[in-house]
Amino acid sequence: MVHNHYLVRGGEDASFAAECGLLRSAGHEVEVYVRENEEIEQQGRLRTAVGTFWSRQSRREVAGILAAGSFDVLHVQNSFPLISPSVYGAAQDAGVAVVQTLRNYRPLCASALFLRAGEHCELCLGKTVGWGGLRYRCYRGSLPGSAVVVGMNALHKLRGTYPREVNRFIVAAEIVRRKFLEGGFPQDRIRVKPNVVPDLPDLQPGPRQKRAIYVGRYSEEKGVEPLLQSWVEGRIEVPLVMVGSGPLEEKLRAMTAGNPLVTFAGRLPVAEACREIAESELLILPTQCYETFGRTVLEAYAMGTAVISSRGTAPGDLVREEETGYLVEPGNVESLTSAIKRFFSLPGRSRGAMGQRALACYRAHFDRKSNLERLTAIYREAIADAEAARGRTAS
Repeated sequence: MVHNHYLVRGGEDASFAAECGLLRSAGHEVEVYVRENEEIEQQGRLRTAVGTFWSRQSRREVAGILAAGSFDVLHVQNSFPLISPSVYGAAQDAGVAVVQTLRNYRPLCASALFLRAGEHCELCLGKTVGWGGLRYRCYRGSLPGSAVVVGMNALHKLRGTYPREVNRFIVAAEIVRRKFLEGGFPQDRIRVKPNVVPDLPDLQPGPRQKRAIYVGRYSEEKGVEPLLQSWVEGRIEVPLVMVGSGPLEEKLRAMTAGNPLVTFAGRLPVAEACREIAESELLILPTQCYETFGRTVLEAYAMGTAVISSRGTAPGDLVREEETGYLVEPGNVESLTSAIKRFFSLPGRSRGAMGQRALACYRAHFDRKSNLERLTAIYREAIADAEAARGRTAS
């Protein structure tokens, strides 16, 4: 299992750990190759930029691991920016199948979000060279950084890296599959498998407090500003617990200064965050971008907690309107405020029933056992595909 950790741990890092744990719990042997973004400061930005296109170090190190053992699959979770797609070739040389989880839209979009100035943007989707990403400096507002990402994507598009060297791709939601198909990825190799909820056997739903909770990054694309505007301008009169951290934290605290109903709990380990969710009646995830999944939604479902999320997004696709929660328009304060007030105006028994339906949905469709079955089925497909490709080459 191959993964590049970010400086600030997020959902991708948690999903990587959860998937390793899921496989190990079923008796599979999992060896990990991990690089940390702390290395960037040590090796310098120029060397990092070159390695983003094609990392000789990562390929060499992964090849060494594969040569030292007996492996069936090389599963790449996130390769940006230090690992790069160079590791696919190491697997091919070793006769090992390659699986890539597409955890964000980076191969199609320099920002990885399809979001610009708070609005959906697909200017570069399907293009060999994403000139729009360069023009608008979509990678962190940096022209050099955007040039590296746009160049990386163009190189691997022209080289045919993904269709030639990856046996199966995993996406967590149907909306993600559609975007990658529009971006030219091979339809017959993409499989939809939801992210894994961590194994938390000691956690049980409830007891509940009449409150809402947000768990995630404090950044523009997550819709946290409209969320807090709902409490400030919409005069919502139930408590809101904010779990997480991010670049907007100072601004969010200033927005709600003097409002005793809004509390900031900081970043919490997954188990503690799930405990907070389990004690809340409602999780709110008002994302303004497509997202690639909504693992927090499944954590809420596993805890028997109802959810409000945004229409037309991957997290929103998990919500069953008026059964397990409500859908709102992305970035629309009025729509969000109305849905929150609507939920808390329901009798306590009705709010609890919505959470119970969420729990039943999780158990029927998203539990760890069914997730493991889907994952290993994808591995078997990838192994068979790799073996067939080797047979064609040999003949």
